[in-house]
Amino acid sequence: MKRIKFLLAGVILISFIFTITSCNKKEEQQNVPQQKEQFSDKEKELKDKEDFLKIKEEQLRQWEERLKKIDSTMISQGKETQKTDTVKTVKDTVKTKTKKQKLEQKEKELNKRFDNPSTAVGDYLEFLQRGISDSKTFDANMKKASEVWEGRSADSFKKNYKNVKKFIITEPPSVVSKKGDNSSVKVKVKQTTVGADGKEVEKESTITYNLVADKSGKWRIKSNIVK
Repeated sequence: MKRIKFLLAGVILISFIFTITSCNKKEEQQNVPQQKEQFSDKEKELKDKEDFLKIKEEQLRQWEERLKKIDSTMISQGKETQKTDTVKTVKDTVKTKTKKQKLEQKEKELNKRFDNPSTAVGDYLEFLQRGISDSKTFDANMKKASEVWEGRSADSFKKNYKNVKKFIITEPPSVVSKKGDNSSVKVKVKQTTVGADGKEVEKESTITYNLVADKSGKWRIKSNIVK
């Protein structure tokens, strides 16, 4: 009987030990996947961090390149602006110089006209010649001729020269006297006129023109003497 009891106790003990051993093995088997899973998660986390760092590094590189391009563009624009300003300054200088030269030339011409009243007489005679030689411009040139005079209308010139067929300057205008704003200019002309009977009459004359300068220095004829 005692032997049976010992045998049962041994069987129970062995069963208990086997059970405990089986449980431990199961726990170990369960722990292995968990550990593998934990290692896998760690590796994935590390890989994600590495990928994130790579992305940040690439973004930083692109940002630096954009900054370099912006700086390069700004420097280029600055140089271009400086170049444009330089060209503009040169153009303004040339324009100012040209304008000054034009004013000086205009002043010179006015002074020349003021100092040489014969120029006014020459212009006046040229208007007469143009109008007489070209009937189409007769009225316009008689008007211009009247503007060289003081207080003479264009109609008076049209009346005086409507029958003149030829007008030639045989001796150019020359200054006889000049004092202040007054001067006298002498010229010799030859003109051919058609008379009432239709015959042409040629006459040569010496004309002395008396001139006066206005406020702008422009000479105007105030009277003449025909000999």
